[in-house]
This record gives sequence, structure tokens and C-alpha cells, in this order.
Amino acid sequence: MKTNIKKALKLLTLLISSLLITTVSASVYYSLTMYSTVSVATTDVYFVLGADNATAGVTLNSDNTTATLTALKAYPNATTTYGDPLRVRNNATSGTTNIRLRPVSLSGSATNFIFINFTLTDGTTNYASLNYTSDGSAWTTPSTTSWVPIPASTEWYVTIETKAKEGATSDSVSIVIAVDVE
Repeated sequence: MKTNIKKALKLLTLLISSLLITTVSASVYYSLTMYSTVSVATTDVYFVLGADNATAGVTLNSDNTTATLTALKAYPNATTTYGDPLRVRNNATSGTTNIRLRPVSLSGSATNFIFINFTLTDGTTNYASLNYTSDGSAWTTPSTTSWVPIPASTEWYVTIETKAKEGATSDSVSIVIAVDVE
């Protein structure tokens, strides 16, 4: 009888092991398939040249989604305002589109600057602003602005103000900002 109990225990162990293996291997893994078609489209929100574009040295890429400003100046102890170097246009035909200003990168000396401020405005109301300030040794980078709705068929100005500290004669800084579109 001892042999039968041993055989029965071995058989029971084998049966439990088989059951566990069957349960684990019975887990079903499957995948869902998604087919996508992606087409190239034009953007509803893009940059356009403002009235002061030549003064600020503005150039746009071919699809108006990248702007480069190469002639901005900061004068010692004087605020310089570029009132309309660049505009953001919502070319949608109806509704509003949310946009915001977001700092991307800043490189260069803080020694001779006081501030560089980028403001999104319709000429009357300031909707968003990125104000980079310097304490003479380091830059303070602003936070991303809140989303603001720009109405369809509307152009808003990107106004830029700069100021260098008294006695400044040289230095430069490169700032990259993004206009996010939601």
C-alpha cells in the first residue's frame, strides 16, 4: 500500500504540475492591428513677416513654420522695442486655435544684459509673455505660458523688448522659443 500512496502522490504532483503548466500556457496573448494613413497637410497657424521685419533681420523658412531673427540689438541702459518684427497667423476659417509660448533653449553670456522679453499681442492686449532676465551672472528662464485662443483669420504680433546694462559694449545670447499650437 505504501507503493500505491507514493505512486498516487507522484501522480498528484505530476497532475498539479501539468495543470499549472497548462494554465500558464493557456494565457492568451493577442494583438490589435491598426492601419493608418498619414497625409501631409499645411498648417493653419504659421509665421508671417511683420512691419519691422527688416529692422529685426527676420527670415522665414519656406513653409513659414520657422523664423530666424538675426539683427536684434540691446542698447546700454535703454529699452529697445521691436513692435512688429514677426506675426503669428491663424489662417483657419472658423473658430479659435490655442497657442502658447514655450522657452526651448538659451545660450550665451548674461553679463551685460538686463532683459529680453517676447510678448504675443494683438496690439491692444498682451496675451502671453516670455521675459528672460539677467542678474549679471546668470539668466532666469521664464516658464511656458498658458494656452490662449487665437481667433480664426487673425494675426498677432510678437513684440520684442531688449535692454543691456549701463556701460555694456559687447556680448550676445541665442534664444530659441516655440509657439506651440493645440
